[in-house]
Amino acid sequence: MSTPAIPVAPPAALPPVAQRFWRYVQIDTTSDPGADATPSTERQKVLGQLLVDELEAMGATDPAMDDHGYVYATLSATTRTPGPVLALLAHLDTSPDAPGAGVTPVLHPAYDGSAVPLPGDLSVVLDPERQPALRDHVGHDLITSDGTTLLGSDDKAGVAVLMQLAAELVADPSLPCPTVRLCFTVDEEIGRGVDKLDLERLGADVAYTLDGSGRDTLYTETFNAAEATVTVEGVAVHPGYAKDVMVNAARIVSRLVAQLPPDEAPETTAGREGYFHPHTTAEGTAQQASVRILLRDFTDEGMARRKAFLRHLVDTLRTQHPRATIDLAIEDQYRNMGHYIQASDPRVISLAHEAADSIGIDLTESIIRGGTDGARLSEMGLPTPNVFNGGHDYHSCFEWNTVQNLTHALRYTQALVATWAYRSRTP
Repeated sequence: MSTPAIPVAPPAALPPVAQRFWRYVQIDTTSDPGADATPSTERQKVLGQLLVDELEAMGATDPAMDDHGYVYATLSATTRTPGPVLALLAHLDTSPDAPGAGVTPVLHPAYDGSAVPLPGDLSVVLDPERQPALRDHVGHDLITSDGTTLLGSDDKAGVAVLMQLAAELVADPSLPCPTVRLCFTVDEEIGRGVDKLDLERLGADVAYTLDGSGRDTLYTETFNAAEATVTVEGVAVHPGYAKDVMVNAARIVSRLVAQLPPDEAPETTAGREGYFHPHTTAEGTAQQASVRILLRDFTDEGMARRKAFLRHLVDTLRTQHPRATIDLAIEDQYRNMGHYIQASDPRVISLAHEAADSIGIDLTESIIRGGTDGARLSEMGLPTPNVFNGGHDYHSCFEWNTVQNLTHALRYTQALVATWAYRSRTP
């Protein structure tokens, strides 16, 4: 049995929100798309239980983790007039797209704008030529992993901001605060972040996730998302006697992938352009092979076209290979949250801008070329745009955040809470 890594203590000079982030990223919470349980990995509960313990210690109301790993707590209102209950959410898990165990955070003080090799793998280099956002952070104190793992800003930056917010609001009852429901979700990275969430227990009227990259951005739209699984059962025989007998399942799957439009892939699209993404293949053989394909589009019409195109490809392959069994299953994952937010309570957008104005931030609305828990929550009737948490280059060993971005995200979230509190007061 391997010995767990000894946690690296945060530098004492870091502000509290950055110290929390430093501690949280060292807890492995990678989710597993192949697991059926919720949470998909028990390690997510390790961080969840730590948050419950810290919330209890700071004096939050009724902190608890349910059987599925969701953490709930309440910050009591300091306003006299009842108003909307505000939920603030972040997710515990990190993406399985990059290693998430044994994260060693590294501080790079006073970034000077040059390329930064990471000490655990010198081939992993933060480079403003490849990552132009670095140019906007000269003078910041960068936080990275050592280059052998992701960092975990997605979404432990959000977790750290909400936990520090809670600590400060509980410690100072004079700070304006409506009734706030904190919620830390599981399995967001594998599209199941709210599958077992108890909306009645959450008890909120409006909400925000703190799961967006960069600074000063409110994300108000997501992709429509679906996942297609194509499974092929072929006919396997010895290759020496295969003529007119073998039907090679691996070859059929390869032909399917090759026919996906190359100009509609993640690596060839940007902005509001959607894509087909062959994300995962099983261990393919001549007897059986499969592929998972992610479908993404910002419009309902575009998503319908993508599903129809994939069905056409599969039907064509069935005609070409009648002795093979080719199954196609398409599962919707989440929908563009923009329409649901506007239809439900557009104040979540207008008050977000008002909060930014109150502290001199020029808040920009943007789209997410991905999804968040907020997409599903908005569809379920709880309008939930996504707030920035400062991180960059998620799901990779090149991921980074800065001390200044974390404190900036905390300052904005404080203003957001205060704005909703003022709106709850009697004129």
